[in-house]
Amino acid sequence: MDNKLELQIKLKVKDVLRYNLWVAYRSIVSKLMLILGVGLTGWLIYKVSVNTGRLDVFISQNIIWIVLAVFILIVTPFKVWTITATQMQAPIFSGVSKYIFTKENIYMQVGELEDTVSWDTYVKIVETNKDFRFFVDKVQAQIFPKHNMTAEQITVLKALIKEAKDEASYKLK
Repeated sequence: MDNKLELQIKLKVKDVLRYNLWVAYRSIVSKLMLILGVGLTGWLIYKVSVNTGRLDVFISQNIIWIVLAVFILIVTPFKVWTITATQMQAPIFSGVSKYIFTKENIYMQVGELEDTVSWDTYVKIVETNKDFRFFVDKVQAQIFPKHNMTAEQITVLKALIKEAKDEASYKLK
């Protein structure tokens, strides 16, 4: 097995958006609001389908519920989109970053910044279908999208993670 892996990472908007949506809908309150919004929308669709009167009268009688459903379903995704758009303007997100993984540490060159960090910096490493997330705390993570890697690089990265971290601190597929 190689004891070193070099990656060139270029984040796409969808990578950052996917992670930011995960953060936004991570709390129970956010999940409950989403369920409430979907439920309210379903109830309004049902009410429209059984309505025998005019549509404009129905809308005027239920405008508060309609506005509330739209507000609940649109506010969080819109806020997440604006945060993502702002983040993508920063060189850290918009440029190509270089990472060299070894069993001992990770060298990173992000924009003008260069640093070598220990694997101990990451409290949890999680592999999803689309990326690897190296968490520095419960929410903040560095994202390594798989679309930047070959199958061989993914295999080498998994092996390095297994060598560098104890089994309780990573979750790989």
